[in-house]
Amino acid sequence: MPRTVEVPEYEIHDKVRVDPGRTALIVVDMQNDFVKEGGTLVVPDAEGTIPAIQSLLALARGSGMKVIFTQDTHGEDDPEWAIWPEHVREDSWGWRIVDELEPQDGELVIRKVRYDAFYGTHLDHFLRLWGVETVIVCGTVASICVHYTAASAALRWYDVVVPKDATSALTPFDLESSLRQIDFLFNGRVTESGNIVAERTDPNVYKSKVEEAAEEVSRDR
Repeated sequence: MPRTVEVPEYEIHDKVRVDPGRTALIVVDMQNDFVKEGGTLVVPDAEGTIPAIQSLLALARGSGMKVIFTQDTHGEDDPEWAIWPEHVREDSWGWRIVDELEPQDGELVIRKVRYDAFYGTHLDHFLRLWGVETVIVCGTVASICVHYTAASAALRWYDVVVPKDATSALTPFDLESSLRQIDFLFNGRVTESGNIVAERTDPNVYKSKVEEAAEEVSRDR
């Protein structure tokens, strides 16, 4: 029988400051099948998050953050279709990222086969290569691919930020319970897209020990 469950309170941060040189924006699965009318597995509020995600993309691109898109990708007889209706068949209209959020040249697109964008992909490799410490994770679905990607990032000790207004779920409960877990279990920061501020840290903070040693030697000459 249906029953009411109260989601415990979680903190929504009024201001989240990130260093764009150490931050990546990950836009999860904003594909036609999940977002647009006529898609095979439409998330009710996904299309409504496009403006918030566009503002995050503008912030990221304008401040020099790395931008990553994930693209859920399935083919013939995919076992996931035994769980969900057929969706995002590779090279179909439904598989494509929505036009409003089209990746720009040089932005990484990660094709993934499971909920977790780290699973079986090179995502962690690129984040480490770029020196990323913080990931801003948005998109759809909050309790599925957004959640498991954020969880996987947290388990790898990335700092996780999730903007609530840029994230959508199949039901309000799914959204709220996922955000509560991100706050409570992963020590992530839940906020709104407009509350994220990009402030570059003094580059001297990131000087390597080699650079420091070289400077010290030079001073002693």
